[in-house]
Amino acid sequence: MNEFSLAELLDSIGPNTNFKLFPYYAKCFDLIPSTIKIHLQEDGTKEKVAKILEELELDKYAFEPVLKNWRTENSKDAQPSEDFVYEYVFKSESHQMLIHFLAQRNFIQIHFLYNLHDLETEKWILEVNHSLRAKYGSEKKPGFKVLVSSEGRFYTYDIDTIDFESVDINELYNDDFVEVDQIISQSLQKNESGMILLHGEPGTGKTTYIKHLICKHTDKQFIFIQNDFVRDLLNPSFVFFLLQNKNSILLIEDAEKVVISRESSSNDSVVSTILQLTDGLFSDYLNIKIICTFNTNIERIDKALLRKGRMIAKYKFTALSAEKTKALATKMGFENVTGSMTLADIFGADKKDFKDAEKKAIGFS
Repeated sequence: MNEFSLAELLDSIGPNTNFKLFPYYAKCFDLIPSTIKIHLQEDGTKEKVAKILEELELDKYAFEPVLKNWRTENSKDAQPSEDFVYEYVFKSESHQMLIHFLAQRNFIQIHFLYNLHDLETEKWILEVNHSLRAKYGSEKKPGFKVLVSSEGRFYTYDIDTIDFESVDINELYNDDFVEVDQIISQSLQKNESGMILLHGEPGTGKTTYIKHLICKHTDKQFIFIQNDFVRDLLNPSFVFFLLQNKNSILLIEDAEKVVISRESSSNDSVVSTILQLTDGLFSDYLNIKIICTFNTNIERIDKALLRKGRMIAKYKFTALSAEKTKALATKMGFENVTGSMTLADIFGADKKDFKDAEKKAIGFS
């Protein structure tokens, strides 16, 4: 290990006393570190910390702690036995390794820094990583990304969902949608570009179906584009963003601004950009799919977007048939339901105004 002064050591402490691992590693071993990190969705309790530290087998490579941060209770009647170390930095001189261990309220993160030329150490770190993931790793949750922009640059913010769920297509949608769903699901598994247009009155299940797709295809990257960003599709920096996110699925809700005919709007250049992304030389490289939902009549949609080869699927969502309405409402505990209803009306049946109406008659002809 290289000798370094106290001043150099203190350079490894950043603002707010955060320990800067990379400078410290470089000072210790005169190397640029390679890294492997694991993030576990586990509560960082005293017991869990002790258990995982034991599984790291720190004695194997003679790790010694070089930093500890304690979590203590400030209340008057707090018990010393409740205090514990929530953050460690361990160092192995013999194998030129650092381990940063951090336990927070709802996660535990372990960061390994090592010499890339030491293949034995790398193998051990990967084995530990896989072992901890298998034991403590969480199931992959459905999620999507939201497009954001700052100082002319585009990037995404990850949104993890806890209320999204896959649904029974046969139960929540009319029979003619089953085949369309199959076409869409099959297309999402292929690396190819194209358009999917989902339209219909509010409350008929468009957003519910989008959530279903996100849950069903957790291996795919869904990127939600807010309406305010529609014009930014023309931005050259957005092209660079797409190059970094090939094979993604762009979600645009209330997409009238994007898909309406160029003859009746001023969005000629936006539609042209969509056309290039879904059926052009550039599209063959990016493999971007675009799912648009909207309420407007399909007759107002730019005809070029509907061309065979570009269009993967289109579907008009309507109220459930009377038969399916009755079956779903009965399952939810409502009786004497007649006529066709939208999903929004059926799932809103527990609201007071609906119950009042139920006394008269449930359903619409």
